[in-house]
Amino acid sequence: MDGPSAKKSTSFESLVIQNIENVNDLKAKLNEIISSGKDYEYDVSSCLKALLKSSDQAIVLLAVQAISEVVKCEIKRETYAQRDIIEPILSLLNKEITIEKIDLVKQCCRALGNLCCDCDTSRKLLLEINGVEILHKILEMSIKDKMSLDEIKLLTCKTLLNYAIGGQEFSDSLVKDDIIKCVKQILCSESEKEYMEDDLVCTALLMLSVINDNDAELLYESDVNLAVLHVLKETASVEVSELCLEHLHTQAEHDSVKTLLAKEGGVNLVCLRLEQLVQRNDEGDMNTDDSEVMAVMKQACDLVIIVLTGDEAMDILYKNGVGEVYLTMVKWLDSTNYQLLATAVLAIGNFARRDDYCTQMMENKIFDKLLDIFELYHGFSVRMQRNEDQIHPIDKGTVTKIQHASLSALRNLTVPAANKRIAAAQGRAAPILINALPNVDDHHVAYKLLAAIRMLLDGQEGVARQLCAHAGALAGAARWGGAGHAGAAGEAPRLLAWTARRLPAGCRALVQVEGCVSSLVNMLVASHSVMQNEAILALTLLAIHEQLSDKLVSQLLSSEIGKHISVLIETNCAKMPVEVAENLLAFLDITCKNNTIVCDYKEAKVNEALQKFVRARINLSNEMKLCINNIISIIDDKRA
Repeated sequence: MDGPSAKKSTSFESLVIQNIENVNDLKAKLNEIISSGKDYEYDVSSCLKALLKSSDQAIVLLAVQAISEVVKCEIKRETYAQRDIIEPILSLLNKEITIEKIDLVKQCCRALGNLCCDCDTSRKLLLEINGVEILHKILEMSIKDKMSLDEIKLLTCKTLLNYAIGGQEFSDSLVKDDIIKCVKQILCSESEKEYMEDDLVCTALLMLSVINDNDAELLYESDVNLAVLHVLKETASVEVSELCLEHLHTQAEHDSVKTLLAKEGGVNLVCLRLEQLVQRNDEGDMNTDDSEVMAVMKQACDLVIIVLTGDEAMDILYKNGVGEVYLTMVKWLDSTNYQLLATAVLAIGNFARRDDYCTQMMENKIFDKLLDIFELYHGFSVRMQRNEDQIHPIDKGTVTKIQHASLSALRNLTVPAANKRIAAAQGRAAPILINALPNVDDHHVAYKLLAAIRMLLDGQEGVARQLCAHAGALAGAARWGGAGHAGAAGEAPRLLAWTARRLPAGCRALVQVEGCVSSLVNMLVASHSVMQNEAILALTLLAIHEQLSDKLVSQLLSSEIGKHISVLIETNCAKMPVEVAENLLAFLDITCKNNTIVCDYKEAKVNEALQKFVRARINLSNEMKLCINNIISIIDDKRA
């Protein structure tokens, strides 16, 4: 009953409209449809389609307005997404616009905008009928004409936005028709006004965002990005600011935009805005939801950091240690605002990519400041671990982020050899970092902590001695070596290997702490030959200095040393560097003096792997061949 009745009612309603002869009655009916809007229950698309061709312009206006209101209903939208409806509306827009026709143009733009909302059928028709070209002309006229066309400008932009959201096919047509030039003109014009039209600016910025989202590699012309920067400079709106920052952040994936923002004072502006936001928020002078303020602050902080990842931009902003942005970051190291502090620490880590900058920052005590920050926030982390049920004044994510950032910066600052010596001689860094290792529970922080200790240890025997004397720290490194998190799992055995090489006398400590040997054995099958070589050298030093003690042999066997060596050889037969091969042979030669290990090698078919290696490498020296054959013979001759 429901289906046929509804169909009959719709047909009857259409019949009623078609048979209205009095113009005023027809206008009243159309106004009734307009008032009902998306709740109008009948399908009268055929009637409205016919009325679009009426000679009475008042009827045409009401018909377009009725379509605009009815298609706000998602279900009805597809019914009206027809060429016979969209084409006449575009034809109306394609005629000369006079003051008398302004209302009609507005309603046509509204109708097209609503038809294109989440409706690819309408979008495709607009594309096929050259609708973008027509809308482009309307937009250009609304920008240049002295008539009061601000509403038409906004409605046209909203229509183009709804159209572009459909995907790259549609957004590309906007680029092709040079809509971006109009968007830039709108942004420039609005930024020069005393009061911006925020709705228009937001719509224009969203158009740029959608176009960029659909084509991630798109690089806008510099004048477009500068127009967005000028809007950011002039706006007082949190929403507009967020859209500007989002646009600039996306574009800053390109190094040329990083440099542009650095040269044009964009980062200085963002830093100033951040400080103003923090001050106003602290004083309770914001009429915006806290979450919106935090979102804008995050966007701003992220933009500062992404710009600093560009080498040229970073040089401009550092400016030999007197750059305004660099000095602001140094100032923020003392900030009580976690967002500013985290940004400052990340920024310092990026400035610390050049040795001369690192030297200057070390002289200016930036290293000491970072060490203070890490020590403080690591302390927060430890207290949080011990008192999980308590409410803490800072969230765990922030504590983790600041620890991670400070460790990364500390690591970068100790890359220059002179800075390692200074840090080691001061005597603070090694104990703080080494003592923290047993208590770290986040793998991202662990990764950076292990890397910072390894960089500090390089060339510094005293640091290696402190690490070897701390069984808990060695156990912590071993634990992360087997934890399965790529960063920490790769860094932990490297730290152990560097320790063995820097302080061979400390090899006993590595053997005594469960897991250290296993971690080194696992590094034999790392994907990088540098790490493979480090593992081989460290294990060789252990074998020499421990004289293949029972404890070492036991740990090598439990770590499946034979299987790891077989895998190492077989997966690298053709590509293993000669230096790595020579070091591996030295390790095999030493360990083949132990019968138990030789049995393990035979069971793991190390001898067969070595034979494959010889066949794969025709240019081996006679000395290497002799050494390999000798090792193969020892393993072959061993009886199980």
